[in-house]
Amino acid sequence: MLDTHQIAGRASVVGSGRGIYVLSLFLLAIGLARSMGADAFGEFQQVFMFNAFFIILTLGIPETMYFFLPRLKDDERAAYFGQTLLMLFTAGLLIAAVFIIGAPFLARIQGNPGIIGNLRIFGVYGAFMVFSAFADPVFITYHRLGYLFILSALHGIFFIALTVLRFFIPVSMSALFWSMMVFGAIKLAVALVMMMRLRPETGPIRFFHGRNMILLQLTFALPVAMSKAIEIISVWLDKFVVSAWLGSQALGVFFVGAIEIPFIAVLLSSIYSVITPVLNKLNHESDNEKFAFYVNKSLSLTAKIIWPLFAYLLTFADHIIPLVFGEGYGASVPIFRIYLLMMPLRIALFGVVVIALGKSRAVFWASLGALAVNAVLNIVLVELMGMPGPALATVISTWLHVAVLLVIIVRNLGVSWLTLIPCRTLTDVGVACLGSSMAAYWLTFKIDSDAWVIISTLAIFMVGYLVAGTRAGLVKLPRLNDLTKGPDSGDGTDRTDG
Repeated sequence: MLDTHQIAGRASVVGSGRGIYVLSLFLLAIGLARSMGADAFGEFQQVFMFNAFFIILTLGIPETMYFFLPRLKDDERAAYFGQTLLMLFTAGLLIAAVFIIGAPFLARIQGNPGIIGNLRIFGVYGAFMVFSAFADPVFITYHRLGYLFILSALHGIFFIALTVLRFFIPVSMSALFWSMMVFGAIKLAVALVMMMRLRPETGPIRFFHGRNMILLQLTFALPVAMSKAIEIISVWLDKFVVSAWLGSQALGVFFVGAIEIPFIAVLLSSIYSVITPVLNKLNHESDNEKFAFYVNKSLSLTAKIIWPLFAYLLTFADHIIPLVFGEGYGASVPIFRIYLLMMPLRIALFGVVVIALGKSRAVFWASLGALAVNAVLNIVLVELMGMPGPALATVISTWLHVAVLLVIIVRNLGVSWLTLIPCRTLTDVGVACLGSSMAAYWLTFKIDSDAWVIISTLAIFMVGYLVAGTRAGLVKLPRLNDLTKGPDSGDGTDRTDG
């Protein structure tokens, strides 16, 4: 059994590798937006946004490895590895075929026949990504997190190199996608070599010997794939609507406004990789009080970090967007501010909490309902409002989705809202953020330079938050490992409200 230090340590290794990859995507978006301009950047995103759908087309097969590998006997794993690799290979071929054959259709629904060739190249890249999807579960199961870090870091370094190359040398868009395809083949080769080095532990890989388990594996995988499909479509639906209704230039502007802050996803995934096993254990023991305590404590921790970021970005978005992405993206500012309205909700992975309560079906149906609302609102509001419509639709459906998940959590735990939500901490954080934002704004509103505005306001905001946070007891943040200390651990944190 792993102790909390081992869990946190392994989470940090996985999180750092994935953090490099996520950061590289953020830098890629910034670099290409600045070097290409809104129209060409939008055309690039009309192809590249299909990157998210490659995860769907793994059909949930990699996730089955987390479940089956620890349960199989040594002599059963050889055939299981063989059938899994064959299934991923088949899924990869399916992706390549869909993009090669269906590229004209995918380009037509986005109103841009010029991307047909790039879609086909990108489809082959996607096939390589699906082929190598075995890496995460295999290397995590066999405790080869260094291998996983190398693969994630390589992918991130590649995208950073691609960003630098395009920023200084105006290579064609096709050259970017050809580079991705070649890298995809290299990453697959490296992953296979690493897996071969595990043969003393995994045993030989036997193809065409595990057919009796294929139906069982698919039965387990498809519900996971459906849930992931709903989640990913929900995230990317607005971009597709903008692309199909308003064209590539609008998509370029919209995509900048809808940019994901990479730090938040890495922070949440790292924290919940630590506390999710604890929540699962407490649910199994029917200890709802401690379960609520850990959720409350995690909300307190993340709010102290995410809400100040939200307040600062919302206040100074009109200076941040032009400074980071360059001129020509002024219309991205209101889109960015609309999307920031989801950020207060990003203090928890509420779906993960519901799953820890054993209510995975509830998560599925809540996600499906939110997707339906999002789809209807996207189409209605893009017609009524243009580009801001899909952004507003996404925000509304997300708030409704989280509200439903919170109701499920409270009802299943049988606790009050005040027990689950750290209201006092959230109020203190909100007041500190508001005061710091107002001080930073009023002390700098006469400065014209975007760079000097950001430098001066960031300093004023941080000082203001530290002063207000110290008085409210917010500044001393708990360590990641402290999340696994219970309400009776004697650490002085036994009050429920953060």
